[in-house]
Amino acid sequence: MSIAEIIRQAREGLGLTQEDLAEKLEVSRQAVSKWELGASVPSPENLKLLEEVLGVSFPAEEEVLSQTGSKMLPHWKIAAALGVLVLAALLSITMYLGMRSGKSTHAPVLRDPRITDIAFFDRNAAPLWPDLGDGWNSFTAGERVLVVVEFVNGGENSVQAVSLFLTPTGTETFDLREQLAVQAVADGRNFALFAWDIPQDLMGHLEVVLECGGGFRVTETLNVTASPPPKSAEAV
Repeated sequence: MSIAEIIRQAREGLGLTQEDLAEKLEVSRQAVSKWELGASVPSPENLKLLEEVLGVSFPAEEEVLSQTGSKMLPHWKIAAALGVLVLAALLSITMYLGMRSGKSTHAPVLRDPRITDIAFFDRNAAPLWPDLGDGWNSFTAGERVLVVVEFVNGGENSVQAVSLFLTPTGTETFDLREQLAVQAVADGRNFALFAWDIPQDLMGHLEVVLECGGGFRVTETLNVTASPPPKSAEAV
């Protein structure tokens, strides 16, 4: 079993979210997400803390080092080889998440739904790590980003749809709040996929909303901004 699988299964077995685990380790949620995706391996110090917090043991140091060479899961490598078509990328991510959601997690039944992860990918289905620190996430203006929202249902309310909203920064801007997309959730599915074209002047708050039965809502907000695309060789 890989380090990524050990961390994810142990965390879910304890009923912890990625945010919960990040707080215990004093790292960012994005760091935990990278570990569980296999995009990076915890430092020796964090591995020791993870063993204490999760009550697990990891492979020997030589095996740990052998895992650092991989920057993405084989699923993402296969998806990237399919080309730059967004449809192919969306299909690849859907298949991967569908296979992952089919595995038993041993997570406790919750009273209310909750968001477990928000991940970003480029149009080739390669993971993006937009975290700038201080709560801000940066994307390249004009690029198409694939947004994956994973969640768990509750015992009393179920997720019927997932919505994305964007509100500009500043005061008294709520009336400018814009719904970017909404996606109905089929029974048994625990994720939603969106394609988002990053605007040139992006600076605002991205709200991810679980629309649940009985009018119940779960919201997570991310600060987002855009940087200019790199200059082409001809423009230099």
